[in-house]
Amino acid sequence: MRASLVPAVAALVAVAAAGCTGAATPTPVAAAASSGDHSVGLAAALLTVQDLPLGFQAQDAAADATALGCTGIDGVYLATGAAGRAAVSFAHSLSPAFVNETLTDRPDGAAAAALEEFRAAARDCARFVGPDGTAYRVTTVSLPRYGDGSAAVRITSGLTEARPVELVAVRVGDTVVAVAAAGAGAEDTELTRTMVDRALAKLRRTPRR
Repeated sequence: MRASLVPAVAALVAVAAAGCTGAATPTPVAAAASSGDHSVGLAAALLTVQDLPLGFQAQDAAADATALGCTGIDGVYLATGAAGRAAVSFAHSLSPAFVNETLTDRPDGAAAAALEEFRAAARDCARFVGPDGTAYRVTTVSLPRYGDGSAAVRITSGLTEARPVELVAVRVGDTVVAVAAAGAGAEDTELTRTMVDRALAKLRRTPRR
């Protein structure tokens, strides 16, 4: 069965819901940077296919983010009011595994505020219904502390074939690094940790304008 994907955070949950056993053919999802000087600098710090484990392929088509229906999660990915935003997505060629990275610049305390709202998602959105009527459950994921502060949650949809999606938000100064990962199995925290580590390493070694 071919995976059915929609933009941004909603795409990650759709991947988790649509993944079937066996190989999956990746469908293009968001791989875009917003315009502006801040976004250009952020785009240079995004992960590339060379930073991913073997078998992952970058997705070609750009798309705008859409709301999932949880304020804390949507705030990180929709980046309302952010000075810059850049995002990229990858799908595995032989499994339903999927990774998205979103970088946003949020000066004047906005990065810390966005992280705190995201941290509260497991409480405020423990169970909610999205705009499309899909029921979701959000739980906390135990991961090490990253950067200047971090939080992680796991989203599970009520769809029959749903797989969990793990979302991690890390504040590095005024930048918020958001990584979402859906592994090939029921849960894949190892994939999530690997991608967060690599995303932060890439951000540290990339000169910023």
